[in-house]
Amino acid sequence: MERVLEINHLQKSFGSNEVLRDIDFFAEKGEVVCIIGSSGSGKSTLLRCINLLETPSGGQIRYHGQDIQAPGFNLAQYHAKVGMVFQSFNLFGNMNVLNNCVAGQVKVLGRSRAQAEENARKYLRVVGMEAYVNAKPRQLSGGQQQRVAIARSLSMDPEVLLFDEPTSALDPEMVGEVLEVMKGLAKSGLTMLVVTHEMAFARDVAHRVVFMNGGVIVESGAPGEIFVNPKEQRTREFLRRVL
Repeated sequence: MERVLEINHLQKSFGSNEVLRDIDFFAEKGEVVCIIGSSGSGKSTLLRCINLLETPSGGQIRYHGQDIQAPGFNLAQYHAKVGMVFQSFNLFGNMNVLNNCVAGQVKVLGRSRAQAEENARKYLRVVGMEAYVNAKPRQLSGGQQQRVAIARSLSMDPEVLLFDEPTSALDPEMVGEVLEVMKGLAKSGLTMLVVTHEMAFARDVAHRVVFMNGGVIVESGAPGEIFVNPKEQRTREFLRRVL
């Protein structure tokens, strides 16, 4: 398998607070990796470092073997290829649904308006939001906004999508509709890194589950191994609490 992302000895500190310590991590093409762990374990910071929303304090992040922090690396292209879906949707409130999905394509990828619209409609169809192209975000439920946010990321034709707790800001009855969309994406062969508290999703959809605690990766493996027969005491304690 081809490794799309590879992370070696990643560290991140905020002042004297060490949030990530010596993280080694990878994602292969078409793989769904779910990152689990209690709040404050460094999961979201790991994603934010991969996306360079946070600058790592040490270590290396490689995309197709290239160091993304090396001089001359094309970061604009990287950000187009490695998309992110946030827990708070981050839609542009002054734009309707269609324009939310068109703006980045025109600005970053240089697509024509017509081309961008056609692509946006395709992905809004995928997430079941095509009927809402003229709605503003405030007119939508949380679950609908998150589905639009996913369509917006997909419109950039990313190779990898990072999901940072995409359902944690949603009412319980809306969680299912977003997870259904994500399950469909997983089946389509998109490479996905998902920070999640949804253990059933991690168990059923992930190819690999990574358990983080205290800024380190404690254990990783197939869902069957992690959920049924975890090796580490800390993993067992965490799963006992959440399952």
